[in-house]
Amino acid sequence: MKKQMIIILLLAVQVALYAQPRFDGSVFKPRQPKGADALQILYDARNKDLEFSDEVKAALYVYENFQWKRDLLPMVKNADGLWAASLAVTPQVAFVAVKFFQGDINQPDVFDNNEGKGYGVALADAKGNAKTGAYLAEAAFQAPGIATGGLYGYYAEEPTPLDKSYMEGLAAKELRLSGKQYLKFFESLMKLQQLVLGEEFPAYASETLQTYLADKNLGEDALGELYQYTKFRLKDERLATTIEMRIMKEFPKGATARFVAYNNTKGSSSDRAEVIASYEDFLNRFPITEWRKQPNKQGFIYYAIYRGLGSSYFDAKQFDKFVTLYDDIDFRTGNELMRWNIMRAYMFKLVGQDTLYQVAEAILPKLIARKDDDSYLNDFDDKAMADANRMKQLDDRLFTHISLLNDLKKYKEARTYFYELSDDGKYSNAELNEINLQVLEGLDDGKQILPLLEMSARQNAMTPRMFEKLRTIYLAQHNGDEAGYEGYLGSLKSDEQKAEMKAYVDQHWVNHPMPDFQLEHADGSFVTPADWKGKIVVVDFWATWCRPCIMAFPGMQLLVDKYATDEAVAVYMVGTMQTGDYKSKSVNFVRGEGYRFNLLHDAVNPATNEQDLVFKQLIPLFGDSSIPRKIVVKDGRVRYCSGGYSGSPSKLMDELSLVIETLKNEN
Repeated sequence: MKKQMIIILLLAVQVALYAQPRFDGSVFKPRQPKGADALQILYDARNKDLEFSDEVKAALYVYENFQWKRDLLPMVKNADGLWAASLAVTPQVAFVAVKFFQGDINQPDVFDNNEGKGYGVALADAKGNAKTGAYLAEAAFQAPGIATGGLYGYYAEEPTPLDKSYMEGLAAKELRLSGKQYLKFFESLMKLQQLVLGEEFPAYASETLQTYLADKNLGEDALGELYQYTKFRLKDERLATTIEMRIMKEFPKGATARFVAYNNTKGSSSDRAEVIASYEDFLNRFPITEWRKQPNKQGFIYYAIYRGLGSSYFDAKQFDKFVTLYDDIDFRTGNELMRWNIMRAYMFKLVGQDTLYQVAEAILPKLIARKDDDSYLNDFDDKAMADANRMKQLDDRLFTHISLLNDLKKYKEARTYFYELSDDGKYSNAELNEINLQVLEGLDDGKQILPLLEMSARQNAMTPRMFEKLRTIYLAQHNGDEAGYEGYLGSLKSDEQKAEMKAYVDQHWVNHPMPDFQLEHADGSFVTPADWKGKIVVVDFWATWCRPCIMAFPGMQLLVDKYATDEAVAVYMVGTMQTGDYKSKSVNFVRGEGYRFNLLHDAVNPATNEQDLVFKQLIPLFGDSSIPRKIVVKDGRVRYCSGGYSGSPSKLMDELSLVIETLKNEN
């Protein structure tokens, strides 16, 4: 009996010890701050990971108005060798925590958070009483995820669970202290209770909600808070419907009713007619013109509604209704509708070009008219970034429409839209420059062709045909003498462009052994390292399924043609990671498109039966398995490596030409 009593007492002591805060408040002075006391932080780094740091910083976590906020607090070393900082707190701050670190706040080199137990302190009012939110903060600090805002990476890993009786006590204390303000911390409190109650929580939550809903004087915001929790967290459809009916009865035109109505639209339905009807009904009940009179943070609702309705109209070929939407929507929404519907239909030939022209021509002027409405401001940190994005988006939409007009030989209209492009957009896209050349040729406007070609060359955004055209004009102006052509071409490129290219190339030099190989040529012969001896070899890894790879082909053809007579340089296109009859697919595609390439097939890996033997051996160099991937090999070693495609054939040619010439000039 005596032994049993000892065991019980020991267990009671363990529970009592465990049911205490595990965080350390000793770094804060005073230890029990209250009222308007200035809070001091004193950190002794001796015998800790930050002992030898010459710059200790403090990541400050403040629990204010039931939300966590993070800030950076600089520290200085005092005469006692302690790192010190002071902090002024507002009356709404209930809890303060700190994490000491060196380096970047998001990726510190070294940090100290009390070995995962935390440094924190609860604040009191002038009389020494706990502030509202203090007990909830104490729980949330030790169980991240409870409170709104989170702890932004305070812990390296999830802390071990706390004793349930301790957490239950914190919840009870907070309810007694702040109960009348329950809407401010309702969801956080419910998360805490869920941790405590486990399987019993749904019954508790339902009963609690019923208690709150018995109040006949609940306002719209309160009902909205309870509705969202019931609907999306508790997933109690019956109770959510009851709250919804009350909202619609008491506040039928309010923001909460708008949100409920949006939530009830049928956007996920497979029945397009049902989707359209639900979106139209929403806009009839809550027109955007009414929302704009008193706009709130529900703009996302109209963005989603118009996107869904517009796409449904377009897919249903209700093009008149699709166009009419542009009378109401802002630039941001209109841009997305045009991107998803018009551009997609053009690329994949989902709609006849004549019909697509009628629709695009009707909406594009409306989109252009709204380009300065600042509808992208909320998506970016400042207006300059929002404006840059807006111009880029409009340039892309204009590109699609100009391409369509060129296909339809509507050259005069296409040329008109060229002037709507931004200054950057006019000449920086090689494909668009090629289209504009075709437009000028269609208009027989010879006077504008040379300026277009020269501006495109300055932007290093030229296609093979544009080079041919520029060379033809130059020869015609110089009586067929091409002696000065290369110098003329070089003079069109700015020093800034040349410096940028050199900087890019300098970032991609490597020195890596080229694996042994035996690659089959398109003609059936085989290529081995011996065939590359004494040469600078450019290798382009590509696949028929890789669109960026195919888009880069014109640039690779420019490179092939440039070094066609140079016996010290070889260029090979290596098809890799393809399936089925990959040999025929590769050869037929390249020949069908008229390219003049030395085409090789990557070997099959006997271990996996995949066509990627050489490419996969180079992944340690690449860092990933993405293509297109260019390498330049000299003396059995990979000396240069770059991935992706910039969109400019001439820029790709210049990049690889600079690499080749640099390697040629090596001792």
